[in-house]
Amino acid sequence: MEALDKPGALRLVTLFSGVVKGMAFYPESHPAIRQPLLELDRMIGMALTTTDQLSWGVIDGVLFLDEYLFVTPSTAIADLVNRMMEKEIGRIIVSAGLSFDELRGFVALLASRPATFDLLKARMQQERISHITLVRQGEESFQAEDHDEIEVEAEGDYVATYGRALDAIRGLCRDIERGRIPNSAPVIRVVDRMVSITMQEPSTLLGLTMIKDYDNYTFNHCVNVGVLAMALGATLGLDSQDVKSLGIAGQLHDIGKTMIPKDILNKPGKLSSDEFDEMKRHSELGSKIIREMEGLGPEIAQVVLGHHLHFNRNGYPEWARRLPFSQMVDIIAIADTYDAITTLRVYQHPVNPRAALTEMQKLAGTLLDARLVSRFVEMMGKYPVGTLVRLDTNEVAVVYRPNPMDEDAPIVRVLIDVDGSRLTAPREQSLVANDGERYSSIVAVVDPMLKNIDVGKLIASGHY
Repeated sequence: MEALDKPGALRLVTLFSGVVKGMAFYPESHPAIRQPLLELDRMIGMALTTTDQLSWGVIDGVLFLDEYLFVTPSTAIADLVNRMMEKEIGRIIVSAGLSFDELRGFVALLASRPATFDLLKARMQQERISHITLVRQGEESFQAEDHDEIEVEAEGDYVATYGRALDAIRGLCRDIERGRIPNSAPVIRVVDRMVSITMQEPSTLLGLTMIKDYDNYTFNHCVNVGVLAMALGATLGLDSQDVKSLGIAGQLHDIGKTMIPKDILNKPGKLSSDEFDEMKRHSELGSKIIREMEGLGPEIAQVVLGHHLHFNRNGYPEWARRLPFSQMVDIIAIADTYDAITTLRVYQHPVNPRAALTEMQKLAGTLLDARLVSRFVEMMGKYPVGTLVRLDTNEVAVVYRPNPMDEDAPIVRVLIDVDGSRLTAPREQSLVANDGERYSSIVAVVDPMLKNIDVGKLIASGHY
């Protein structure tokens, strides 16, 4: 769909939600309905000049409009999602030739209460609304079947994408250990997929970065840094090519550690001066490996070389401090720092996501770029995705999605009930309803280890 960019798509679904909601309170001739309805008709008409169909719908509680996903919902989007789910509508398809009268009639029908899916379809047929088609929830797979469709992934698919990224890094490390020049193609393929998801909505994959596997720390850490760096890059407004470079550089930033002796890499205690000097070689070794790989630009090697130079350029390697480096080096450094301090190591208790942001703010201006830290904190929100929290109902929940309308009320998934018993399956819960009624408030951040909860395993199992 070329006629709409993402802001335009957001405007269209927001208008649609508004006129449907407003139709219940105002007559069709009222300016509060007439003007947005005319604008909606114009936007749909423009979009249908470049394609035969335009569609929006709900999959796993997330609204999409063709290739655009709206994972972080506004109040209008949340209201539309609830209305469609209430009426069992999985998808609304509008076709070329749609008239203003058909659109107005459909909006009026959708606004009526009660109006079941079957009654809606019958009334649409009676009123000769032939250029709008409804698909019932569960009756369409939403899989891509031709070039006009996009694959709308569920959470389990995101986890599978993360798994493919891990496999790509494992294979690359295996090649290095066997003395081969590694193949970049698997990493590029999976990053391409992650970029398309991230450019639609930067926060979509952030929950996956809570997947922590101590036995495979390097692999998980590399993928997590790539995800975090891409999200920050997209938030900063970088184009898809730069976000892709960040994803590749993030996933490969520690690849040089494959060449560091395992007894140093896995040493539980403090490294000696000589051991630390050896460890510091990993950025140079990684850069050298990447320069030998096909399909990767020199900017990737340069970012890997400089990811430990620090914002004040007092880091290592010392000889590279005066070389020119792009902003990408500082973005990778922020992603690297966040994932490292939120991960359990033999020498380190993990810091919860919210506390990690506070720790990073202390490093702003010296080790980390203060402006980028500020944007990163803003992106992650007051309660970052993956934070375990206690509600004033005494329930324990994990933050699932940020709420752009109220940072104190993210979307959560309840894990432990009011009586302290664990739920067999997490229950998704909005802390504030669309009408402003508050379900509960967050009263404290909870240490997952004290509750014996592994947030990463919850995500990886698909039950997050």
